Amino acid sequence: MPLPLGFNLVVAAHLVWGGVGMYRLIRMEGISYPAALFSGLAFACLPKLFAHYGAGHLTLLYAVPWTPWLLASQNSRNLFPGTHNSGFMSRISPGVLLAIIFLADVRWAAYAGVFWWGYAFTHSQNKSIIKTAKDLVFQTAFAGLLAAPLLLPLMEYTRLSTRSTLTAGDIMAFSLPVPRLFGLFFPGFWSYHEWVLYPGGAVLALGLAAILKGKASQRKRFWLVAFLISIFFSLGTHLPGFSMLASLPGLDLLRVPARALFLTGIALAALAAYGLDGLLGENTPAEQRRVSVGLTALVLLIITMILGIWISTREFPTNLIWGAGAVGVGAFWTRAGLSSRVSPQIWFLLLMVLAMLDWGVVDRYSFFSRPSAEVLSEREMVANFLASQLGKFRVFSPSYSLPQHLAVRYHLEQADGVDPLQLEAYSAFMEQASGVPRQGYSVTLPPFKAGTPAKDNATYRPDPALLGLLNVQYVVAEYDLPVEGLMLRRRYGETRVYENQRALPRAWIQPPGSILGEAPSPADRVDWSPNRIEVSAKGPGTLVLAELAYPGWRVWVDGEASEMMVIGGLLRGVALEPGAHQVVFAFRPLSLFLGLVLFVTGCFFLLQTSFLSRLFAVVTRRLHREEAKKTNS
Repeated sequence: MPLPLGFNLVVAAHLVWGGVGMYRLIRMEGISYPAALFSGLAFACLPKLFAHYGAGHLTLLYAVPWTPWLLASQNSRNLFPGTHNSGFMSRISPGVLLAIIFLADVRWAAYAGVFWWGYAFTHSQNKSIIKTAKDLVFQTAFAGLLAAPLLLPLMEYTRLSTRSTLTAGDIMAFSLPVPRLFGLFFPGFWSYHEWVLYPGGAVLALGLAAILKGKASQRKRFWLVAFLISIFFSLGTHLPGFSMLASLPGLDLLRVPARALFLTGIALAALAAYGLDGLLGENTPAEQRRVSVGLTALVLLIITMILGIWISTREFPTNLIWGAGAVGVGAFWTRAGLSSRVSPQIWFLLLMVLAMLDWGVVDRYSFFSRPSAEVLSEREMVANFLASQLGKFRVFSPSYSLPQHLAVRYHLEQADGVDPLQLEAYSAFMEQASGVPRQGYSVTLPPFKAGTPAKDNATYRPDPALLGLLNVQYVVAEYDLPVEGLMLRRRYGETRVYENQRALPRAWIQPPGSILGEAPSPADRVDWSPNRIEVSAKGPGTLVLAELAYPGWRVWVDGEASEMMVIGGLLRGVALEPGAHQVVFAFRPLSLFLGLVLFVTGCFFLLQTSFLSRLFAVVTRRLHREEAKKTNS
């Protein structure tokens, strides 16, 4: 399927899937069909999801929509109506769904797992807390089995990555600023995606009605508590004592506290369903008064905030006007639902129209869209020039002048880029090679202190010799690099393309007793693939491969297993005797193989238990039929 159409369709399918899951979850809690439908749409149209779509966080959009299904799996008898193995499904399905979330996005699995545990404890049909805890431990362990092919290699990689050096300050990065709490009432058109909070005017009004109307059931209280806790957690560094919490083991998985705002959106969608369900039912005069007063107070609060902003800034931003209007109209129409003057069917239909209009506008202005041709044409001349050069080489840019999507399109290998998990050894090496100092954890390499790649690193100078060890033959920058060893080859606007005259080949022979990088002799032949590299070279000396050393790589010389050396603390190498040799580097990671064994074990257990469960159901039905026949006779 052509891109980006393929990505967009997959994202749309996940949003629909999440909406269906939210609908099923709310229906399972005993809420009426119209209210559950509204809740499902509130989830699928959540502005925060669309803001992260604009940020390119596709894996989050693949993981978050499974969250309602994970919660609903606590009552699998209703989740899979008509099945005869409901006991089996209630025991196994949470683990399967948690594993799916983990495989989609590891970061969200931590949030979803904590959320699910809280939901399970408050909604468990078991009177024994210990039994519920045992079930959760079993289900979480089963999820670990199914996710093991990713979990084990990730644990190994994380230990060697910059993620292992996270400080409490790094973990609390992008905490929600306290003033951004106003975003609950006012959408942030094109604002920072992590801080998007607005759920929709009708959702707020109905959520408030749920809180004010009637006695709070245990299930309604859960959603209210989830809303409050997720809001407070998202504030992160702005809360006293949060730094101590962030220093606890495992909390580094919850980096960026504002991600908890996804849970805020889910909780508000659920509360809105309870509010709508209550309005469609019977309302006592006391309940009508409470809801009316609360909605009036909400409107007055919005007016007060608008006036305060106007007094301080003398401006009425578009997002404030839209938010005030949406919340005001939502409150008005919610209050109208208390009256018998409007038929419930017409009232619900107009409510859906108002909500869809609000979500549609806010979602559309939560991200920028650009034609793919326009995106791919940026710096296309630079990519064309580099792709036309002979040989195998890498490119480095201290100013992110060669975007990753363009490098992939032109089959160019990069020594820089964006990745939340970077090998610590490589990051430390690149600090010396690029000349750009590290200042805490960064998802980019090199880091950009002020977030403006075209300018941030203009005062730093790369080391051509160190870059050359990585087979970096070209350096692309948005500014001049007056460095010996870098020769300007092309200039396209402000983009300069330098050739590194000290670049080394992808594989070379280092003479015995020489300094790394001095007097190298290129290997005769290099056949490269992601998990296997074959090299033809002549000894004596050390064959150095400009590839990162990592656990799981093995080396064979002329068919015989040999000891792989770590050269310069970073690169792969092997000692060669005099003469011609055929050397094979192959990736055989023990963590992956062990993970696959655990995955197969989990699948076997899943199939075996499913078969036994179905067999038990068949036998039970036959016994019941025989007993019924005896009774009738």
